[in-house]
Amino acid sequence: MFVERFFRFVPRNALKKALASFNRGDYRRACREFEAYIGSIRESGAGQDQEMVRMYMVESYLEHAKRCAADGKHAEAARELEKAVAIQPRYADVHSSLGVQYAALGRVDDARASFAHALEINPRFLKARIMLARSYSDQEDDARAIEELETSLAIAPGFLSDQVSELISLHRVDAPREERAALYRRLIEERPSSAQISKQLALEAIQNGDHDGAIKELGKSISVNPHYPDMHNLLGIAYANKGMTDDAIVEFELALKINPDYLKARLNLALALYEKGSRDESMRNLEIVLELDPENELAVNLLRELQPVHK
Repeated sequence: MFVERFFRFVPRNALKKALASFNRGDYRRACREFEAYIGSIRESGAGQDQEMVRMYMVESYLEHAKRCAADGKHAEAARELEKAVAIQPRYADVHSSLGVQYAALGRVDDARASFAHALEINPRFLKARIMLARSYSDQEDDARAIEELETSLAIAPGFLSDQVSELISLHRVDAPREERAALYRRLIEERPSSAQISKQLALEAIQNGDHDGAIKELGKSISVNPHYPDMHNLLGIAYANKGMTDDAIVEFELALKINPDYLKARLNLALALYEKGSRDESMRNLEIVLELDPENELAVNLLRELQPVHK
């Protein structure tokens, strides 16, 4: 299976321990184990597998923060998400999630800054735009709320655009705050699964061997917002696990079109090309990885396997 083959190249050390906690859903422990692993790398001066580690660390912080928030521990959730932002500042969902926690803590300016960061990264991030509008609505700034909602209309899927238009109308006629708040909640709650939720559902489906389920979930998420490289990368993994190598390659390439420096997608593409028999292309992608991260052990191990065949 593609996933099993990929993880053959993961070093057998503390990183695997952290990944095991992540795969069990023990995100609090995974966070601490990833932190310990990163600390050991800093002490040794090594720099291997940083892109993969960052991705899983961010996912662990997000999931742990989600559980903290569900328990009403918004300050702890915010601290975990601040760590995630420090590790990977280019994930729009991380900034948006942090904004939600700041809003729950009454830190309005910080919340708006986080939503704005999310929208700088991904201007089509509907939830962040709606949350930003809501922050203005909560402070009776109808003009700014309407401005953000009108921008939302250009990116809202058809089944939500009517609700956005209705919300704009409520602001214009100065409808009761409770009525507007109810529609804001509906807009946020009724939208399809967020990228992070879809990502987690897809990860769980892949780990359970339900590749069709992963493909369905990811397809739904991508149809709403096609601009998340992680979604295309996971869809590529699901396709590869079903033996649909050509489709997998297309998805890995789409992920790289969005983010050319996405090392995990580049490694997945190299592995898929190798399994297809396109060894030259596989090696070319591994060389790109090693240009960006010369000590990437995943790339080194895969290249080591490729080279005897390539000669």
